[in-house]
Amino acid sequence: MIHRLFTAGTFTILILFILILQPACKKDNVTPAETVCDVKGTYSGTSTTSTGVTSTMTYRLQDNNFATSSVSPAGPMVTFGGYRNTCDSVFISAYYTTNSSYYLLKGQLLNSRTTISGTYSNLTTPSDFGTFSISK
Repeated sequence: MIHRLFTAGTFTILILFILILQPACKKDNVTPAETVCDVKGTYSGTSTTSTGVTSTMTYRLQDNNFATSSVSPAGPMVTFGGYRNTCDSVFISAYYTTNSSYYLLKGQLLNSRTTISGTYSNLTTPSDFGTFSISK
């Protein structure tokens, strides 16, 4: 009999504890994560170093956030890496096989998300940086 009273009392205290604490566990207004828009495709354009040298470039943003690039649209791949994006910006991290360097490209999406324009920096050789603009 005492055991039943103890079990019933414990259960009652547990229910009261839950009822008292539930209002204190109010859900906060959480800002949703930034929306990610599909930017997959082939983008071609130019890059300009900080010293004014211009080069052509083509980036392919693929499934699973995989990125590759070549000097021309039909040329062999010379970089590989990954990308992440929101609906207004793209960040590409890539390894350039020609000079064994890691690059970070930070770009804004423009023209209905058909152009990526921004800056790049060589993370291996910090004196190598510049701008780029590539379009679908």
